[in-house]
Amino acid sequence: MLSYRNLLLKPKNRKRKHTQKSDSKRQHFIAKKPNFVPKNQESVLATPPLISEEEEGYEAGDVEDGNFSLKGSAQSYSHGVQPLGNLYFSTSSHNSRNTGLGNLQTLTDELVLEILGLLGGSNLGILSTSWLCANLEMKPEWLERDTIVRKRVVSIEEFVLNFEEPNKPVLLEGCLDDWAALKKWDREYLVEVCGDVRFSVGPVEMKMEDFFKYSDQAREERPLYLFDPKFAEKVPQLGMDYEVPAYFNEDLFRVLGNERPDYRWVIIGPAGSGSSFHIDPNSTSAWNAVIKGSKKWVLFPPDVVPPGVYPSPDGAEVACPVSIIEWFMNFYNATKSWKKRPVECVCKAGEVIFVPNGWWHLVINLEYSVAITQNYVSRRNLLNVLDFLKQPNASTLVSGTRDRVNLHDKFKNAIEASLPGTIDQLMIKAEEKKMQQKKLSFWDSVTDSKAGAFKFSF
Repeated sequence: MLSYRNLLLKPKNRKRKHTQKSDSKRQHFIAKKPNFVPKNQESVLATPPLISEEEEGYEAGDVEDGNFSLKGSAQSYSHGVQPLGNLYFSTSSHNSRNTGLGNLQTLTDELVLEILGLLGGSNLGILSTSWLCANLEMKPEWLERDTIVRKRVVSIEEFVLNFEEPNKPVLLEGCLDDWAALKKWDREYLVEVCGDVRFSVGPVEMKMEDFFKYSDQAREERPLYLFDPKFAEKVPQLGMDYEVPAYFNEDLFRVLGNERPDYRWVIIGPAGSGSSFHIDPNSTSAWNAVIKGSKKWVLFPPDVVPPGVYPSPDGAEVACPVSIIEWFMNFYNATKSWKKRPVECVCKAGEVIFVPNGWWHLVINLEYSVAITQNYVSRRNLLNVLDFLKQPNASTLVSGTRDRVNLHDKFKNAIEASLPGTIDQLMIKAEEKKMQQKKLSFWDSVTDSKAGAFKFSF
C-alpha cells in the first residue's frame, strides 16, 4: 500500500499518469468555482504557482504581493505541493492560521492521488483564494480604525438616552470586572468543568477538550467555532460565572419562560473564526462580552447594506459570497469614501459591545477568543420585535422555540398580562415621535440651514 507521506515528499521519483478519468474529475472540480467572485479580485488573488523542483527548499519569509503580507511562519513545501484549499499536510500544533489542519494521517492513498491530480490542473483559482485567505495577515489598516464611542463610567439612564434610544452602538469598559469568568475561564478550567458535555460546533457537537485540539490545529479559511445556545443548561456552573451587565437587565422575552427563542451563547474560536455580515434575529438588540482574546468589529446602520452583501427582499436569506478575509481584501477600502462609514473597533478582554437592533455586523477573532453574547428585548425595541414577529415569514426566521407560528400572539399577550398598558404607551410615544420628525422635516424645508433664515422661494 502506498504511504501518503512518501507520495508527497518524493514527487521527483513519480510520474503522474493523466488518464481521461482523472482529467474529467479535475474539470468537474474546477467547474465548481463560484461565479460570484468579484472581477477585481483576479488581480489580488492571482493563482500561486506550484513550487517547482528548482525552488525546493525555499525559506518563506514575509512575502509581499500587492501590499498583502503572508504570515512569516508560513510553511515552505519541499515536496512541490501547495495546500488544497484549507488543508495542509503538516503535523504542527502551533495555533496560527498558516500551518495547516494538523495530522492528516487518516487520508487514504486514493484521496491523496486525487488531490495530486487536481493540483496538476492549470486553473487553481479557487484553491489559491482559499490558500491565501487561510494565510493572510490582517493588515494594520484593517485594525487601526476605531470609530466607536467608548465609555468606562456611564449611568443606566445615560446609556438609555444616548445609545439605546437612538439605536447607536457603544463599547463599554469595566462592567465585567466582577465576573468570575474573567478570572477562571482558561482552557484547563473549561475542560475540567465541562467534562464530557458536548457543545455545538458548526454542524457537529464536540467535547470542550476535543474542540481545543481542533482549534489548535485549525488552518481553514473559515475555521469552525464553538457557538452553543444551551451552555448554561448543559453546564450550570458556566451560567453562574457571569451576570448580565446592568445596562441590559430589562429582557422582556423572559415573559415567555421556557418558550422564549434562543438568546444567549458561549462563543469560543481560534484566530480567523467569526461571523460574516448579518443582522441579529427577531429584531433584538445584543451585547457581546469578551472574556479572553480580542475581536475586530465592523458595523453598518440598518439603512446601509454593506458592500458585497446581498439580502433577499424578505430578509430570509443573506448572500455574502466571500469569506471574512476576502471581504476585507475586496470591499473594506471602498467604505473609507462612503458618506455613511461603518462603526469599527477592536473589542478586547473585559470589554462589552452593544449592538443595536437592525445593525449589520461582521466579527473576526484576532486570536484565540472566548466570549458570551445575549440578545434581548427592552421597551426601546419592543415594538420593532412585535412588528418583526407579525411578518408572514417570521416563523421561518425565529430559532430555538417550539411554537414559532404563534410566537407573536403569545409574546404580545404575555407582555400585556405582565406589563398592562405598556404596548399602548409605547405606540403613543412612537406616534408622537413620528409627528415631531415630520415637523422638523417641514421646518428644514423652509429654512436656510446656513444662514438660519427663511427661504423665500415662492
